[in-house]
Amino acid sequence: MYEKMEENFLIIGIISVIIIGMFYYLLAGIQEIKEMEVTDIDLTQVKDGEYVGEFKGNRWSNSVEVLVEGHKITDIKVIQDVRIPLTEVTQKLFENVKENQSLNIDTISQTTINTKAYLKSIENALKKGME
Repeated sequence: MYEKMEENFLIIGIISVIIIGMFYYLLAGIQEIKEMEVTDIDLTQVKDGEYVGEFKGNRWSNSVEVLVEGHKITDIKVIQDVRIPLTEVTQKLFENVKENQSLNIDTISQTTINTKAYLKSIENALKKGME
C-alpha cells in the first residue's frame, strides 16, 4: 500500500516539474519584450537592398528579410519564424509596416509580444541598410 502511495507521489512530482517547466518556457522573457523599445528608422537614410535582421528572445526569436527600393519598404519575409507562429498576424503586421512605411505602428491586439519581436527584427534589418 505504501509503495503504491510513494509511486503516485513520484508521478505527481514528475508531472508538476514538467508543468512548471512548460510555464517557464512559455512565459520567459515576456516582460522584457513588452518593455522593449522599437525605434522608427528614417527610410531616407536606408540604401536600397535586401537586409536580414534578427531578434533573440526565447521562443520569440525570429529573423526577417526586408527589401528596400527607392527608400521604401517593399517586402518583408520571414526567414526564421517564432516558435509558435501566428501567420495571419505576421502577414497583417508586415502589411501595416509596408503601408505606413514606419515601425511606429500599433501592436496587434493580444499579440503584443509577437508583434514587438518582429518589429525589432525589421528595425535591426533596416539599421544594416544605414551602414
